[in-house]
Amino acid sequence: MPGGWPGGGRGFKPTAPRGGGRPPHARRRPPPDSTGAEAAYLAKNKDARTRMVVRLLDGEEVRGVIEYYDRDMIKINRTDGPNVFIRKQHIRYMFEDPGA
Repeated sequence: MPGGWPGGGRGFKPTAPRGGGRPPHARRRPPPDSTGAEAAYLAKNKDARTRMVVRLLDGEEVRGVIEYYDRDMIKINRTDGPNVFIRKQHIRYMFEDPGA
């Protein structure tokens, strides 16, 4: 064999992937920014007027009912103080108030 390679020294040509793989020109899509689970959870508790406990990053707890929410914040109506808007980036977690 001239050049020591099969096929006369013309170089290597890769074969296409087998088994129904993605075509080489297709790009993988990034995952969605949200699945909708957060919005569904907030809507369910807002509509049911469920008393919630919101634990903030600094450990403070805010108790009340969700009146409004959007992509960046929620509004909590409280009976023991003024109503508050809380940015979601400051929330550690939230749960239903067991004492309600």
